[in-house]
Amino acid sequence: MIVFDTLFALLTIYIFIYCAYQLFFLFKANDIEKYFEMQEKTRSIVVDKNKLCVLIYATIKDRNLDKLLASLNNQTYKKENYEVHVAYQRDENDTSILKDFNNGASIHNIQNSDYFSKDKAVNLLLEKLIEEDKFDAYVFLGADRTVGEKYLENINKSIQGSGVYAGTKIAVNNKEQFAKKIKQAIISSYIKYTNVTSNITRSMFDLSSFIDGDNVVVTSDVIKKIGYVGLEDKTSQLEFSLDLAINDIKAKFSPYIITAVDVRNYDFSSPLLSDKITLFIHYFPILMFKNNSFREFILFLLKPNSLFILLSYFFLVFLSVSTQSKIVYNAVYALGFFLFANFLFSIKVSRMSVSEIFWLLFYPLCLAWQKTKLLIHRLTMKSIMNSKYEEENINSATINAVVDNGKRDFSCKLDLVSEDGMRKVIFREGNRFITTDSYLRMYDALIDITYKLQSKGMTLKTCQNCQNFTLCPDGTLDCLNGKCQISQNEILIWNGCQYFKANPENKE
Repeated sequence: MIVFDTLFALLTIYIFIYCAYQLFFLFKANDIEKYFEMQEKTRSIVVDKNKLCVLIYATIKDRNLDKLLASLNNQTYKKENYEVHVAYQRDENDTSILKDFNNGASIHNIQNSDYFSKDKAVNLLLEKLIEEDKFDAYVFLGADRTVGEKYLENINKSIQGSGVYAGTKIAVNNKEQFAKKIKQAIISSYIKYTNVTSNITRSMFDLSSFIDGDNVVVTSDVIKKIGYVGLEDKTSQLEFSLDLAINDIKAKFSPYIITAVDVRNYDFSSPLLSDKITLFIHYFPILMFKNNSFREFILFLLKPNSLFILLSYFFLVFLSVSTQSKIVYNAVYALGFFLFANFLFSIKVSRMSVSEIFWLLFYPLCLAWQKTKLLIHRLTMKSIMNSKYEEENINSATINAVVDNGKRDFSCKLDLVSEDGMRKVIFREGNRFITTDSYLRMYDALIDITYKLQSKGMTLKTCQNCQNFTLCPDGTLDCLNGKCQISQNEILIWNGCQYFKANPENKE
């Protein structure tokens, strides 16, 4: 009983403190119009043209890269004032033609496996560019983002001296599926709500913000001082934001630096709670030696999300009912009233429409579903990595492939399975599965899946099915090697590239 009483008291105090803390920002948000008026005046008098360097990390999976580079090549910002550089990770089996330039961007092909991570690749390229000392600021942009024609112009107007500028994003949807439209409405409402009630008000209080690793601007002097950038994932971005703060560099949120992200690529992940606690414990001993801004930023780590608030309050309600204590009941009732009043006030200052409020209420459910999927994925991967049991007679590998359904190309998965000396292929796309018969050669299994897909009006775009492919026998029964007549590269039968041309001999 003592455990439950202690937990009840701690949760109640924690949520009360959170509500009081949030109210400071909500009161400040009442002056948000004055803030934008002041920002517009400041931005209108900017005459300096900063030399910008846009850095993008991309792999063969980033199909939006060409569209993004085309947008960056058609900016209203003069081309002599910016350059675009892409750190392109090439897989071992990547048979696409090497490019040094694409849509005005310099392509840096990274084939060293030691640098096959975003942070390593970007920092390797950054070291080379810093040595040239010709850029005033660096723009780190995600390959899955899209930007408007005034993106770089807005960045130039947002740069007010040395610093780090965290951008914002909007959710877009090019699909007609009803579920995608709902998801876009929920995410858009949430972004608007958090920008007004948290991100912009933090800037109004001159407080640090957490960076978005796919849309952030860092001036060159900051790069030289810190010596690196951390963009890999949410934890890396959190660590980098704190490293900036401890060096008295504030990451300022800018609502003008806007990128768009498709709802299917929207990242619901967040730093692990264990990582947040570890960082909090690490920095806690030095809080007394730092300024108030840094102290607030460290304590900001402990801010709960909407899902945690809801689950905690329902748990408190359950405890109040089970204990049947009038004092406990009154405390939960008062806390509920305080939370509801806080929410109503936040809705008022964010100036949301009725429809936006409606979709915002579904965000905790959407977040819970996405968190559950992420948890299942992590547990599955952990189970695979830690498993001590391995089936000796069954080996498999999964590759990405492209299929043409007569109207457009779409991505799919091919499971290449070797079982008791026999080979088979499993085609996976969404909830669809097609399995071949078992063969002595993987070559024949791929022919089988090709025929099965052709019967459904689809063409599998693998090198084996291309006119430009030549099989290269190596003396083994299961021959997997070939050669591309265009690139002259050695390839595997299941590889694919942009120069695919269907082989009529593979048709039934």
